[in-house]
Amino acid sequence: MNSTNTTGTVHLGLPPLHLFSFPPSQPLKTKLPLPPTAPTTSKLLRPISISPTIFDLSLDLQYPLTFAVIYLSVVLLLNRINASRGYKPWGFTKTSTFRALVVLHNALLGLYSAWTFYGICYTVKSCWPHDGPDYYTQLAETMCGTDSKVARVLSPANMNTIWDEGAAYIGWIFYISKFYEILDTMIILASGKKSSVLQTYHHAGVILCGWASMRYESPGYLVGIVLNSGIHALMYSYFTFQSLGFKIPMIVKRSLTSLQIAQFLTGFVWACSYLCVKYTVPFDFAALQTTDLHSLMDTNLAAMRSPVSCLKDSGEAFPILFTCAYLLPLILLFVRFFLASYTKQKRP
Repeated sequence: MNSTNTTGTVHLGLPPLHLFSFPPSQPLKTKLPLPPTAPTTSKLLRPISISPTIFDLSLDLQYPLTFAVIYLSVVLLLNRINASRGYKPWGFTKTSTFRALVVLHNALLGLYSAWTFYGICYTVKSCWPHDGPDYYTQLAETMCGTDSKVARVLSPANMNTIWDEGAAYIGWIFYISKFYEILDTMIILASGKKSSVLQTYHHAGVILCGWASMRYESPGYLVGIVLNSGIHALMYSYFTFQSLGFKIPMIVKRSLTSLQIAQFLTGFVWACSYLCVKYTVPFDFAALQTTDLHSLMDTNLAAMRSPVSCLKDSGEAFPILFTCAYLLPLILLFVRFFLASYTKQKRP
């Protein structure tokens, strides 16, 4: 009998069927995310304490769903009003106060997005495993796990997953920021313009995607946070300079739209990969010398060496499936917008 350690392996495979069961598995209790706890974490990454009451209310589906319905209703109503007015800007939009508020809005979202991107990258770096025989399985568990209590690979000295270390904290604030971002639509409507299907669908859908990811503590939420915050840091910086009156070359706007499309395509593939990732748990035969190995092999050993799924239940899979379903129409809408805005031939 071999008495050496077996190292874990990571590979892709077909998603297990139990990940697609509906209704999705409910977490026992969604954890209140705490600020990042790494000793070197600066106060910049933990600016506020999250109220348990607000946290619980934000994860009650009736509130984000009601908000999304009201948002859609208001947009439809104001689109009709703007159309009846000949799409003329509202009077208050010509004031210096309104223009200053637009600049402040864009600048704040640009800075916030940069903070989010920095914070999530810092958190990932702080949890990244060191080289070793179990490097890849530790990496898989770090990226896949949202509950250190059920960790199979991470050592007692490094039991924190990315979720525990700060991704849940940053992710909840990221989710709440999506409620504020609907001011983008309100600014467009106040300017007398029509809020497009792309604009309206994007803002309503991302709120529900954020809710699902936080409610079910899905590790795939990391994908959206990294990609969206990075692109938004660039996008809102562009909007800030634009609202200040700077003339920005068309190639910049076209490049930002291309990056947004690339973001959604990358996010779709990356998120779906969570459904397919499996890893085996390293197993120490030497520690079982005093046990009945033959009996163990007949019962638990085979199960312990079987690959485990990155996602432990359908609850963790549901936000990924929901977000991917949301992304497909969004990608098509963005591609249509790109073609209409940047490839339309000028008429003679």
